[in-house]
Amino acid sequence: MMPDATLVGDTYPGYVYGHAPRNVYWEMTIACDLACKHCRANAIHERDPLELSTEEGKRFLADVKALGSLLILTGGDPMKRKDLYELIAYGRGLGIPISITPSTTPTLTEEAVAKFKELGIAGLGISLDGPTAEVHDTFRGVPGTFQRSMDALRWAREYRFPVQVNTTVTGETLPHLPAMYELLKTQPAVRRWSLFLLVPVGRGGSLGIPTADEIERLFDWVYTTGVDAPFHVGTVEAPHYRRYWIQRKVAEGMPAEALGSAAKRMGFGVRDGNGIIFVSHRGEVYPAGFLPHPLLGNVRERSLTEIYRDAPALQALRNMDGLEGKCGACEFRWACGGSRARAYSMTGDMLGSDPFCAYEPQPAVTA
Repeated sequence: MMPDATLVGDTYPGYVYGHAPRNVYWEMTIACDLACKHCRANAIHERDPLELSTEEGKRFLADVKALGSLLILTGGDPMKRKDLYELIAYGRGLGIPISITPSTTPTLTEEAVAKFKELGIAGLGISLDGPTAEVHDTFRGVPGTFQRSMDALRWAREYRFPVQVNTTVTGETLPHLPAMYELLKTQPAVRRWSLFLLVPVGRGGSLGIPTADEIERLFDWVYTTGVDAPFHVGTVEAPHYRRYWIQRKVAEGMPAEALGSAAKRMGFGVRDGNGIIFVSHRGEVYPAGFLPHPLLGNVRERSLTEIYRDAPALQALRNMDGLEGKCGACEFRWACGGSRARAYSMTGDMLGSDPFCAYEPQPAVTA
């Protein structure tokens, strides 16, 4: 295993995050009042009585502090936990940087946004999957969610809260992305627009998925749009965008040393189980929210630090020379590595090829 922040790979750089994840995602509850078509968690309206208690949550937060990671509170809907503010206050008291992705339901009020600001939350994640109420509310399954998302963006602007807008890219939402971009340009609070390429898990397993060629055209649009965008336009569960970005930069004449600098700054190598770890509402630890396999342990029984550093499955996920199929032969594997979640959900092999990638690896040049 290469040490942390060490340049590795064949031709293009990637980094191994074996000591600590950059981001810890805590699914605080699976309770949520929405019925989103793509829901990873198969959320339900009521809280699970087996979710981590307040005291268990505090012990877990102390471990996140020891790791030095950013904590993202997610769900379900974190607003459904009555101890949410208590847990945030405890984590902030430890000095943990915390972001939150609440559901845009009546639980998310202006008073809640003001409270997040008071507690020192670093950022807010807001979901928006269409440029109109007709598109977004149909996707989310509950009328009025589009307007609530727009209200949340307005409150974020008033309280000077940086927002990451999350959009799920499916065959249904893909045609609406240009109109979404035009809408988001009018929202000063938006600092990042994250396009989540569908991983067909949970309720998302029944949605239409884009083709690999459509994704390649999406990458072109993201790259071109991002040049003049007033916020960062990025992709999630699409590590092969890094391959596309490298190809474009090389074609534009970027020198190799500049690629190496960009690699660390842009998080090249960060993927499921490498720089990212997920803790379920019951304390179960998985490589990522979209990769609920294998079960690595439970924070009720072992510290997250031990699990993250020692789990054999995570060590395998960090070794891009162990990938199979096209991903294993790819010269960009250390920068990219493919979506391990999508490989698992669509092929049953978390080390297999990412079916959303259209790139064909180039044979190595020999003397």
